Amino acid sequence: MQEIQLIDHKLFEKVISEAKSSPRKRKNFNFHQLTEVYQRFLNVLTTSTYVSVHRHKSDPKPETFVILQGEVGFLIFNDDGSVREKHLLSSKGPVVGIDIQPGVWHNLVCLSDVAVCFEGKSGPYIETSDKEFHSLYPAEGESESETKLKEWKALFL
Repeated sequence: MQEIQLIDHKLFEKVISEAKSSPRKRKNFNFHQLTEVYQRFLNVLTTSTYVSVHRHKSDPKPETFVILQGEVGFLIFNDDGSVREKHLLSSKGPVVGIDIQPGVWHNLVCLSDVAVCFEGKSGPYIETSDKEFHSLYPAEGESESETKLKEWKALFL
C-alpha cells in the first residue's frame, strides 16, 4: 500500500474505465487491506450494474456512502422485501451521502452513466460473512435482475 493516495479525477478515470470493461459493470478501488478494521474504497458504478438487496447483520457493519460524481438511487427495504425508503444521492446535492446502521436491507442503482462513490465500513472483509442477500430478490447475474433494475430506476423518475 502507498503511504498516501490522492483521490483525484485521474484516479476516477482509471477506475471508471475498469468498471466499464468489467463483467459486473462496477469496480472497487480499495485504499485498505482486506484485514483492516476500517474499510474505505471508491465504488464505481455504471448505469447497467445490478446490486443485490443485502444487509450486513451477522458480522454487523455500519456503512457510509458519499457520492463524489454522478447520481445514485439508494433504496432501503423492510424485512418483507417492500421498499421502505428511497433517497436520491447526487454529487450536486442537496443530498450527497447516507450512513446506515448494521442490519439494514439496502441496495443502490446508478442513475447517471457512471457514479463514483466513496464508501466506508467496518472490517475486516470476510467474503463468506460480509453480506446476507434478501431471498425475495434475484441474485446478481440472474435473468430477472435486469427487469428488477429497471423497476428500481423507475422509482426515481
